[in-house]
Amino acid sequence: MTFLAWLAMFDLAAVVFLTVRRVDVRLVLLLGAVPLFAAAGGPGMVEMLARVVAEMSNPATIVPIGSAMGFAYVLRITGCDREMVRLLLRPLRYAPALLVPGGIAAGYLVNTTIVSQAGTAAVLGPILIPLLRAGGLDAATAGAVLLLGASMGGELFNPGAVEMRKLTELTGIEGQTLVARQAPLNFAACGAALLTFWILAHRRAKAVTDPEDEPKPLGPDEPRVNPFKAAIPIAPLAILFADGALGAASPLAAFAGPSKILAAMLVGVMLAWAAAPRTGPRLAPEFFEGAGYAYTHVISLIVAASTFAEGVRRSGLIQVIVGSLTDRPALAPVASVLFPWGLGVVSGSGIAPAVAIMEFFVPAADAMGLDPVRIGALASLGAHYGRTMSAAAAVVAMCARLSDAPGPSLIRHVVVPLLVGMGVMIAVTTLRLF
Repeated sequence: MTFLAWLAMFDLAAVVFLTVRRVDVRLVLLLGAVPLFAAAGGPGMVEMLARVVAEMSNPATIVPIGSAMGFAYVLRITGCDREMVRLLLRPLRYAPALLVPGGIAAGYLVNTTIVSQAGTAAVLGPILIPLLRAGGLDAATAGAVLLLGASMGGELFNPGAVEMRKLTELTGIEGQTLVARQAPLNFAACGAALLTFWILAHRRAKAVTDPEDEPKPLGPDEPRVNPFKAAIPIAPLAILFADGALGAASPLAAFAGPSKILAAMLVGVMLAWAAAPRTGPRLAPEFFEGAGYAYTHVISLIVAASTFAEGVRRSGLIQVIVGSLTDRPALAPVASVLFPWGLGVVSGSGIAPAVAIMEFFVPAADAMGLDPVRIGALASLGAHYGRTMSAAAAVVAMCARLSDAPGPSLIRHVVVPLLVGMGVMIAVTTLRLF
């Protein structure tokens, strides 16, 4: 390997070490990029600055992610998110045996519209946790149900999600198409994790001897669900998928790229206003508050991760890795999952690892004999699974607080199911099952 490749390896090790020490991951990634750009020769630092500026003003990420988070804030203030949660959980009151898979599935579905894992847990938890506890689940199992559902991959069904936007940028494929193409792998991996968790939870429940954890009757039924409010969270997704089906006949045909996602989200905002007219004066501030939150906590990560990834690419280390994987194609799916998984566990973030690994591997997918969309899906799911079992993750802290169970206990409950899910996604890719 060249000097630059060795420098990149040392730099990666330093980034991991500092991240483990809980130094802010954005600062670590940007500082880690400095020696890589500087050692590349030429106007390296000017090129690094240009990369940062380009990412900080990139409409392909800012517009969809900001609008999606702004819409999530509007859903919160109008109560539409809570109505959706109540609608999803209502059947579980009459089917206690399905509390575990139903609770996980509910979190997974809510995460498709609220593309924040901690936000999903915050909306779902106050309703789901008491329902699970009333059904006889102990605090740690209930918290783990919430954690698994909120964090393991539902947001990848939203074309405005960070990972889908980055994959669109790297492949030139529209978000709706990417969502459809990653769906079989996502369902297989997350379905395997859900089934494994359900089996283990059933075995734990049979071993319960503490009277405090014995099944209790479910509480009284809640007031009627407002169906109009409950449907509004999925309205932008329905609009985007209908647009893909209608083509030139779509009302959104005049919009292109990220602006189409923004238009769909704004239609959702108007529908939310119609559902809760009294919130009208507060909707604009809330929408832009959400967009600002997205820039601070999500887009900033993309800026840092993309800049660092470009520095590593310039070092030649990626070519070395890709070359070794080309000679051993069976290892490519494993690397595409394990690298972002490890970074997710260390950093507590699913976004930065997914974006960084996609920047590395998606352009090299053909050389490794893999579909670039599949590489992107593997990296995204691997990063999500790593975050879900990370003690540093905000969603773990949120689920621990809502369930009144220690974070490490929740992680112990989800580790085996998530490892099974990772094994499934690697197996189906290696065997080319679909």
